[in-house]
Amino acid sequence: MSFGTVGDCSVRSRVILWALVIGAGAAVVGGCSGDSGSLRGEVSALKQENQQLKEQVEKLSSELRPLRAKVDELDVGQRRLEGTLANARKDLEARVTDMVQQEVSGRRGERRFMPVAPPPARFEEKPYMGFDGQDIEPDVAKLLNLKTKTGVLVTDVREGSPAAVAGVAKNDVIVGIGEAEIKNFQGLKEALEGKKPNDVLTLTVLRGDEKVAMKITLGARRVRVDE
Repeated sequence: MSFGTVGDCSVRSRVILWALVIGAGAAVVGGCSGDSGSLRGEVSALKQENQQLKEQVEKLSSELRPLRAKVDELDVGQRRLEGTLANARKDLEARVTDMVQQEVSGRRGERRFMPVAPPPARFEEKPYMGFDGQDIEPDVAKLLNLKTKTGVLVTDVREGSPAAVAGVAKNDVIVGIGEAEIKNFQGLKEALEGKKPNDVLTLTVLRGDEKVAMKITLGARRVRVDE
């Protein structure tokens, strides 16, 4: 086998060296191309994020505009109110100063009166029986199956009252006081005129089909008397 001359070996060596250099350069260029593509992707993503941030900022700015306008309006209203209050304060101070000066100088010319206390209230003791009643109406008489159309129907008796002590009960019908016949509530009031607390009266009531006579001692009720 022949290896050729020294010159041939030198040429062959140069060819091999250039081949190695070109291969290494291609590898480097290929690697750089891959890195460049990755960088372009990152730059594109950053641009998209930047655009989204810009859109969000613009949206927030548009939402804040009405709020800024409202704040400005409130500021204007506050300044107006402060001005009104300041004017009112000045006017009040001027009025008070004028009143004091007139009082001191005696120019008001008004007579002064001492306040007069109202007279004390007057009370009287009125006779008191202690029940509520009403005139007998046709529908009520029918509902309660009453045997009379006249008198005073007892609708309530207060516990411990003179009427309760005497034995008056709810739904009794008062038809007489002493010798007086009672036909309605007005007649009952008239029969008590002139009577005083602690007077003893004979009360006649209709209870069902039976008339019941009972003694009642009138109580006292303090009533204010207007002048």
